[in-house]
Amino acid sequence: MSRISPGEPQRQEVQRAAQGLIDLVKRLAEDLSLTVEVRLVGSVAKDTYVHRPDIDVFIMFSPETPRKDMERYGLEIGRRAIGGEERYAEHPYTHGLFLGYEVDVVPCYAINSPEDLMSAVDRTPFHTEYVREHLLPRQKDQVRLLKQFMKGVGVYGAEARVQGFSGYLVELLVLRYHDFMGVINESSRWREGTVLSLEGMEGREFSTPLVFLDPVDKSRNVASALSLQSFASYVQACREFLATPKEEFFFPRPLKAWSRTRVSEEMHLRGTKLLAVRLKRPELTDDNLFPQVRKTLDGMARMLESGDFLVLDKGFLVRKKYVDLIIELQTDSLPSGKKHTGPPVTSEHALSFLSKWRGRALTPPYIENGRWMAIIERKHKNAKDLVKEGLGKTSLGNDMRDLENMVVLSHSQLIRSGPYSTITALLEKTFPWER
Repeated sequence: MSRISPGEPQRQEVQRAAQGLIDLVKRLAEDLSLTVEVRLVGSVAKDTYVHRPDIDVFIMFSPETPRKDMERYGLEIGRRAIGGEERYAEHPYTHGLFLGYEVDVVPCYAINSPEDLMSAVDRTPFHTEYVREHLLPRQKDQVRLLKQFMKGVGVYGAEARVQGFSGYLVELLVLRYHDFMGVINESSRWREGTVLSLEGMEGREFSTPLVFLDPVDKSRNVASALSLQSFASYVQACREFLATPKEEFFFPRPLKAWSRTRVSEEMHLRGTKLLAVRLKRPELTDDNLFPQVRKTLDGMARMLESGDFLVLDKGFLVRKKYVDLIIELQTDSLPSGKKHTGPPVTSEHALSFLSKWRGRALTPPYIENGRWMAIIERKHKNAKDLVKEGLGKTSLGNDMRDLENMVVLSHSQLIRSGPYSTITALLEKTFPWER
């Protein structure tokens, strides 16, 4: 636990930073003649943080405050307190640094009950208080263990980058199953569609891999951000940990980019082909960027499959200035001829098919199993050419449509010069704890 739980010097440092930020925000609110409550929320307030935590401070306005004033004053206080940058959840807040810690200064409404929600973030103080009231002192380190386990296996964080388990969800799991091993044992038996709650709660149905009804608001699923990929990876990690517990589940070796030689050997063994697209990274927060990147990658894959290129795998890597989309294809080149199925010979559309393809197809139209057929010339024989011509016509993220500086990298280009980190992210299939 010494590598996971904060020592006393770190606790004191975190508390000084948190209290310093609270005091500063209060003074700034007073300077603006505002009557607000300033409250520490999140893992620092609940004493369930691991390593170097983010510090979350909420500015709680009276429900009578107009929404535009709440947002305006909240941002102004945030800018004066930490500078930083404006981010957006349901409404804007400020993210920045304070005494070396990443912090969020978030405006919300000081409501009396979760039933009186005026914005989604109004629930957060209730979440903090619920955990503080119900989590036993000895369970705090159990929460830390579970958080570190999830970090190690790559499923911790509800943000769009990860699509995993939120800190609040981890705390509820410990409340539900009492301790770390209780959670791991039960999680190893989960099935897709598992529904969990506390205190025998019942709520509306959700179509997500895991459902955990929020004890603060039973109409909400705390696990709504969890993707099927993260859910399945976590369940498998629990099963393997129970079979062979080891430190690598908590602290895996970092993923290293493969060498050119290894990539070349792997692709020779597979006999498949790679294709990558590099796009300029839009200036968006991760929670806005990652869904758009996934949508763009899916659109690219569908376009290739519509052109008869079989997609075996796909992935992406978000860099500082670029976004790399990479796809593994069964082949990146196809023959000129393509079988084209026409209508039944007896159909009223048969004549138009014959009129269209007689003299234009590579073969005269012929009959097979009662239908007209023809071998026609394929429009795109090379996957790279299809992507260069067609990507802009497919479904892309709204902010990913600037293709002016798009670079399409063929298999030979990728093998010769990378980027090998992007290729590794796609080809490396071992779990983090197996490295």
